[in-house]
Amino acid sequence: MQFAVRGSVLLSVAASLAMAVLPAQAQPTETNVGIVAISAGGIFGLGGHGSYGASLEDPVAKHWMPDIDFSYSPLTSYGYSYGFNDTGKGLFTSSMLDLNGGVKFRFAGKRNWAPYIGVGAGLLRFSTTNATSGFGTTATVNASRTEFAGNFSVGGLYYVTDHLGFLMEAKGYVAQRNQFGRVSLGLFFQFP
Repeated sequence: MQFAVRGSVLLSVAASLAMAVLPAQAQPTETNVGIVAISAGGIFGLGGHGSYGASLEDPVAKHWMPDIDFSYSPLTSYGYSYGFNDTGKGLFTSSMLDLNGGVKFRFAGKRNWAPYIGVGAGLLRFSTTNATSGFGTTATVNASRTEFAGNFSVGGLYYVTDHLGFLMEAKGYVAQRNQFGRVSLGLFFQFP
């Protein structure tokens, strides 16, 4: 068992090094391809919280990439006690879902790096749950609200091979009740 774990780690390291040193025939100027990405990072302006996302982009011209972006951010989670001698227990959680679309202008060249700026708009859904238990009763209160939001982004795609690479992005949001930012790093795959 230990050999299998070491072997898989060594294989992963060898594959990563091979990808890093192989001459990349990057295609940051290709059009009519799809780019799917997964990312993780954090949000700020609503407190510091993690964020996980996925996106789909379709470069329709050398510089223009329409995109659809989805992210989930768990905002707050804490337990508390209430009542006489703190007999009752409660758990409060909140989260945010983000679904937006937009267009990115990429500064694509013949390098492996394709920086971009983008604008977009979409919906933010803020949800809270307050669950309590004690004194012979259990109750759960759910609440949510949806806000329209605009966003501005700056980032880049770094091609390691023809179809694989890394992405980094900073995105600012302006919503009806909130203004915040999201920073993320991730991996992308360009197809076909």
